[in-house]
Amino acid sequence: MPRARLEALHTLLAGLVARPEPGVLVVACTDLEVFYIVHTLTRLDEQNPADRFFICAESCTTLADYVTHVFRAAGRTPPDPLDDPAARFLELCTALLDDLPHGDHHLVVALLPTEMDDHPGFSSLARLLLQHPLDRRLRLVLRDDRHDPHHFDLAAASPSDQHFAHIFSLPPELVVASVRTAAHDPRARPDDRAQALLQLACQDLGHGRQADALARCDVAHSLSTTPALQLLALAFKADVLRRNGDTEAALALANSTLQRAVALQLHPVVLHLALALGDLTRELGRPADAATCFELAEKAAHLNPEMQARARALRAELPPC
Repeated sequence: MPRARLEALHTLLAGLVARPEPGVLVVACTDLEVFYIVHTLTRLDEQNPADRFFICAESCTTLADYVTHVFRAAGRTPPDPLDDPAARFLELCTALLDDLPHGDHHLVVALLPTEMDDHPGFSSLARLLLQHPLDRRLRLVLRDDRHDPHHFDLAAASPSDQHFAHIFSLPPELVVASVRTAAHDPRARPDDRAQALLQLACQDLGHGRQADALARCDVAHSLSTTPALQLLALAFKADVLRRNGDTEAALALANSTLQRAVALQLHPVVLHLALALGDLTRELGRPADAATCFELAEKAAHLNPEMQARARALRAELPPC
């Protein structure tokens, strides 16, 4: 059931990106479910190098603050003061479209706040975008709250063939049940079992069950048949060791795993490890090592402007070496 819903989401978003006409998709979901949409769009970003993606999943405390985050995710300096957030956002879209190379390239902008404190403010922006003529190269994905929709109904009722509305529902209990089934199914593919075990390890870690998390990471590593998944299991194990207070073991495992991930050019694993090592070496009072890690993370996130900006900001916060 969860896999079918995720595959349907992937098909929907891929269709929006590939369609020859512009489009606005409003997705109604909960705060937790928005991460599946972010993940799906990130995968599409990696699969569509000809198109440019900008994804902003920061919380929307106020519309002005949120649009400021959007500017930064796009690598742009936000206006100061940001007096008319909606107008400034439209100007940003125009600037980003101007930067697209000539040819059949699309700009995909996803406004997916993980929390919507200023729901009326965000909805006012969404309503403006649903009424505004779209450049043929632009694709927009906007979030709404599944339990308290504001602009979802407007998109659903729109007669325009450029407006779409979709309800995405994937309750946590359904996901956990599916993951547990996959992790313990001897008939499942080894890599599917390994991925499920790593998800359960993350859950264990969140509940303070470090010993269970370590055991699951070890089993996932032994089951994995691909280098990427094997190294990801080791990266998660390093995270658990650090949380368990075994700093030296975490540092050694993360360092060795990072070297192997770099050699194999496994960018998602490199990004995870470089950020974790940067944070750990900063805690240990080694700013030069932390700077090197954050710089590596920035390079590994070359397809994700938001993560690049985060790594750059972390490096900028370090004391002078």
